[in-house]
Amino acid sequence: MNRKQFAILLTSLGCLLSQSCGAGGSSTKLFDVSGSVTHAGKPVPYGSILFVADTAEGNSGPQGVATIENGKFNTAEAGRGVVGGAYTVIIKGRSQQSTDEGDEGKTDPPLFMDFQTAVEFPLENTVQEFEVPEKREQSKVKRAQSYE
Repeated sequence: MNRKQFAILLTSLGCLLSQSCGAGGSSTKLFDVSGSVTHAGKPVPYGSILFVADTAEGNSGPQGVATIENGKFNTAEAGRGVVGGAYTVIIKGRSQQSTDEGDEGKTDPPLFMDFQTAVEFPLENTVQEFEVPEKREQSKVKRAQSYE
């Protein structure tokens, strides 16, 4: 699966899940999230980042998604933004881009187990830096920084 196909798949999945979870459709204001993802102090070469609204914290917004390439991600370029509020962020990282959907994880194992953290996003576009720790610790809620 090439990068474009992967981005389309993630975007489609996000749209499908948001519709099945009762998102407000096109009237819902989404804010872009961009930033970087590192692991062991180095940029994550390829991967994905998923933003799941935290319903336990009262956020019923749609799911957001972006692709990671060379340690950078931007929902405005390849993905879907967030409505703001509490989210669980799930990060998947790989050392190389999978070329075939059936190859995912077979010839190129993940750089790390899926990493989750909690983030409180403001009601505006934000920049967020994520460091996936080598050793897992209990994650704390992070406050995202806004830009514009």
